[in-house]
Amino acid sequence: MNIKVALETLGCKVNQYESSYFLQLLEEAGCKTVGFREHADVYIVHSCAVTSKAGFQTRQLLRRAQRLNPAAKIIVTGCEAQLDSRRIAEEGLATHILGNAEKFDLPKWLQAPGSLSHPLMALSDPRRYDHFPPQPVTRMYSGRARAFLKLQDGCDSFCSYCVIPFTRGKSRSLPAHEVRLQMDRFLDHGYQEVVLTGIHLGQWGKDLEPRQGLAALLEELERSALPPRVRLSSLEPMEWTDELLHYLTSRQWICPHFHVPLQSGDDEILERMHRPYKAHQYEELVRELHFLFPRAAIGADVLVGFPGETEEHFQNTFELLNRLPISYMHVFPFSPRPGTLAAKWPGRVTGNELKRRARLLHRLSAAKRQTFRERFMGETIEVLAESQVKPGWWQGTSRNYLQIFFPAPCDLPPGSLVSVRIRRLTGEGVMGEMVLNPH
Repeated sequence: MNIKVALETLGCKVNQYESSYFLQLLEEAGCKTVGFREHADVYIVHSCAVTSKAGFQTRQLLRRAQRLNPAAKIIVTGCEAQLDSRRIAEEGLATHILGNAEKFDLPKWLQAPGSLSHPLMALSDPRRYDHFPPQPVTRMYSGRARAFLKLQDGCDSFCSYCVIPFTRGKSRSLPAHEVRLQMDRFLDHGYQEVVLTGIHLGQWGKDLEPRQGLAALLEELERSALPPRVRLSSLEPMEWTDELLHYLTSRQWICPHFHVPLQSGDDEILERMHRPYKAHQYEELVRELHFLFPRAAIGADVLVGFPGETEEHFQNTFELLNRLPISYMHVFPFSPRPGTLAAKWPGRVTGNELKRRARLLHRLSAAKRQTFRERFMGETIEVLAESQVKPGWWQGTSRNYLQIFFPAPCDLPPGSLVSVRIRRLTGEGVMGEMVLNPH
């Protein structure tokens, strides 16, 4: 197919990995990839449905594609396409609407007819997905210096606010030998850091025969070559087993950066969310992580304005986060998602009160981040050079997730590991200077 294809990806690291797989398939089929703001024959929006804002962004991108080339094929896929296909079709936003299973056959669907008035719709029931086919990726097409390795898909938790079990299906694991093969592909391409990721990473191996766990997978990966840095993405509070914690304490190749979703620091709200832990259990875990890994960054997700969240509930969350050694937070105002239990519940916090609570948490997160950064002033640390933000200035990430800006040669290869001395903190972030040549 001698056509130009543009793709835009919203959402999580899993989407980023899958988009790299799509583009690899399309290039193998003879397509040329161009930027999403360029004139193309086909526009693809790989959507996210975690929040209503993500759905709005999806529709914005589809309308932009129409303006760029009214004659183009416009494909929407991913979680928002799976969730809200009817609205997308009724508003004439896409010629092709593909579900989360169908998207892995993009070259086939490109050759099928579709129009804005009568879009092609191919969507199967995600809860029937019982297989995780390998999706081999040679490199990340987004130009990222870090590689994301998808090793798990789907979720069985059914938190009362979350639509992902309905759009992604049940939890499914990539077998360990396939994970190893994908790691080798990234090693062959020269990646210095690989992030292990999934929709519900801690559930990896629970559906395999025999049943396995994340610690066993890490042990298996360690038997062969590894990149200098392997990072874990988000892990739920109750999935930090003693076996996993013991393993991590003796492995220098695993980055000391742990993201542990909280959502709420109040037990009553946690129960309504269908979260399987209490606030004191979360606190004990974070304190143990901080004790075992005193230099580690520890991040949290917080959902504010959940139906029934009173001022007392909110204060319990704020005070818990305030006293814990958290390094940063991702704050999400509650967003009712179609088909979830919480979407029907009264008592949702809205308007100025929702903004006030979110603003307080954002300020707390900024203060926590600043305190964490100050601990490393004057130190020389290893940084992965990711992108040149302006001529002669680079942005990179440390093992413990410090985002650092530093001067370096313009011809520094992205993905290089360099030693940087942290010099000062500014409104723009952490500033440093490179003190050694790149590895």
